Amino acid sequence: MVIEFLDESFIPIFLIIGFSMKLWASRGTDRTLRYYWLTVISTLILIVADALENWAQGDPNLRFWRIFFSVVGYVMRPGAALSIAMIVYPATHRPRFLWIPFVLNLGVYATAFFSPIAFSYGDDYSFTRGPLGYTVFVISFFYIIFAVWMTWRRFREKDHTRERFILYLCAVACIAAAILDMETEGAHLNSAIMISSVFLYMFRRSIDTNRDVLTLLLNRMSFFEDCSRFNASISAVGAADMNGLKTLNDVVGHEAGDIALKEIGKCLDEVSNRNILAYRTGGDEFALLFIRQPENTVHDTMEKFKGLVKARGYTVSTGYAMRGGKYASVQDLIRWADENMYANKAAYYTEINHDRRRTGMGQTAERRG
Repeated sequence: MVIEFLDESFIPIFLIIGFSMKLWASRGTDRTLRYYWLTVISTLILIVADALENWAQGDPNLRFWRIFFSVVGYVMRPGAALSIAMIVYPATHRPRFLWIPFVLNLGVYATAFFSPIAFSYGDDYSFTRGPLGYTVFVISFFYIIFAVWMTWRRFREKDHTRERFILYLCAVACIAAAILDMETEGAHLNSAIMISSVFLYMFRRSIDTNRDVLTLLLNRMSFFEDCSRFNASISAVGAADMNGLKTLNDVVGHEAGDIALKEIGKCLDEVSNRNILAYRTGGDEFALLFIRQPENTVHDTMEKFKGLVKARGYTVSTGYAMRGGKYASVQDLIRWADENMYANKAAYYTEINHDRRRTGMGQTAERRG
């Protein structure tokens, strides 16, 4: 029995041990981790319940325990799928209604102790599925489809949309595993859910690594990675630099400066989409990559961005450069966009009659804004 158990559950057990070690090392750093723990615990309970149900099915005297472990397995399968839906749902307002199907499934299979409506064991100890015996699979499908829908909603308009397809692959694998389990009474869903959770964890961590902590925009590393990744498709590069950040920090405080940078980040997020990618590349420096966008779109986007920033009580200097010839490199566009942005910044300070060199900021600070 032990060899058979290890043969059937080796992959999920291996993943549970390794993934648990990683989650434990990261404890306290992210509230989302509790939903990964839900996946781990649900899958572990599933594995144990399936093993004990297989043990009990060999002895008719253990009928109660076979029913008990079967109920546990049928209840925890949607629980593991629920954890996937919770992980991809926005952390700020996870809805309570997601627990309703789980509770309904619990009620359906709890009837097995006194009713054949979900499943029963005949006089010959053979398994018979009742009229509501497929509830577990329907609810598991619901959670998986919900997770796919939420993933599509969250990432359809934003940067790095290609990575989301790994989540779709996980969903397809979970659905296929659930169908296979429904036909064969197997335990393939255990492995599929654990593998999906690991992929989800890696996906979330890769997104965090590529983002600026303060503004939540893509960071400098992402900017240069995407310059290479989208090299042939980049039609323009935009540059932006906040005006007066040093004065704001010196007079009001660095907290006020951070608030200003966050507001500028929100403005950039508002004008960005899958073809207009926004980044914070330095202290008060921002950049945009335009993917196959005409100049009128680039110009209008930069002007809209400046207007949004002004409406929040701040100002930015901006510049952009179009790819006019096939020999222009992305590095050329970055340099030209910066030059145009610095020219815009110089014009801004000339207009307000402010000589920044008198503040002791020096020539380097004058170019950085």
